[in-house]
Amino acid sequence: MRLPYIPQWQRNLYLISLGVFVASIAFSIITPFLPIFLMQLGLKSNTSLWSGLVFSINSLAFGIMAPIWGSISDRYGKKPMMARAGLGMGLTYFLMAMVHNHIQLFVLRGINGLLSGYIPAAITLVAASSRPENLNYSLGIVQAASAIGNITGPLVGGITAKLLGIRGSMVFTGILLCIAAILPFAAKVKEEIVPKPKTSILKDIAATFQNRQLVILYTVWLLIQAALMAVFPTLPLLIGSISKQNAELYTGIIFSIVGVSTALGAPLVGRIRNYSTVNIFRWSLLACGALTALQGLATSIFALGALRFLFGFFNSAVTVAGNVLIAKSSDQNNQGSSFGMLNSIMSIGLVSGPIIGGYLGDHLGLSYSFFGGAVLLLAAYILSIFVSEPGAGKNYA
Repeated sequence: MRLPYIPQWQRNLYLISLGVFVASIAFSIITPFLPIFLMQLGLKSNTSLWSGLVFSINSLAFGIMAPIWGSISDRYGKKPMMARAGLGMGLTYFLMAMVHNHIQLFVLRGINGLLSGYIPAAITLVAASSRPENLNYSLGIVQAASAIGNITGPLVGGITAKLLGIRGSMVFTGILLCIAAILPFAAKVKEEIVPKPKTSILKDIAATFQNRQLVILYTVWLLIQAALMAVFPTLPLLIGSISKQNAELYTGIIFSIVGVSTALGAPLVGRIRNYSTVNIFRWSLLACGALTALQGLATSIFALGALRFLFGFFNSAVTVAGNVLIAKSSDQNNQGSSFGMLNSIMSIGLVSGPIIGGYLGDHLGLSYSFFGGAVLLLAAYILSIFVSEPGAGKNYA
């Protein structure tokens, strides 16, 4: 019996998505347990401060290095960058399992951020190896794989922490990342590296800012990321104020439900062919803004959960369409730099969003972090009006 023929771009897509799924599980295994691990290390004061620092240093270091790794990937390929990130992060998790104090953990989390970039490299590889007519579908599948991994990770983390302890979970995470690193090579994912003129990394990064469309998209993505993160400090508190009983259970469900709808929505968005990508991006942004504001007005767990579920669908559309716009607006020889700069700028939103949301929640009330997030998304929508549909012959310089 002959097996059905699978085109190379589709083989690449499924194998890379499997790697993204494994890596996403690894990334979300340890995150919920880092505050507990700090206490196990003997930290008795300023636990909340150090928890924030240990979380933030990873994002900050990643934001610094993302454009550099992106530019290097344009020269030497995305597969080597996936291997470098997976093996490098895997090694830091093995070392984290052996730390003796919070300072060592902080330093290793920073090194982990410097070496990260597996999923951005995977997205860029999929964007480069997919046919233009299949780009939406391909990035939708990758987004779904990432979302499912993020949902699965905390469950796997809970099981491994119970069976192996937190240090054992870190070793398990390192093993998963090593598997993700070698998967593209073991599965013989093919990549075509297009020779490019010899330029410095700084010139590659600067070239992305000469592209007017990319600059607008970067600004929109910064606003989106800040808006998404603005609700994180107050969402658990809002859930607790709505339902004082079973608050922990409802918090876990409501945080996870966005991942579920994102995993369901991303492949569906990828199959939309008769509607322009930029319009999907704009109207989904507007819907996300409205749903974020409504979350701040929710008075029941059911209403909040339903709104978060719908938000996940539209957020998946924003993510898929936004990545397609970045890919199509970039020079093919410079896509790594384009996505690297995108991830660097998004890390600013990762850090600034919780600060904005926390300030609004403390000074004006919990609902206002949601209203602030909605305003940021509205600003992103207004700015997206200046984004044009990428197409042949368009010059964005």
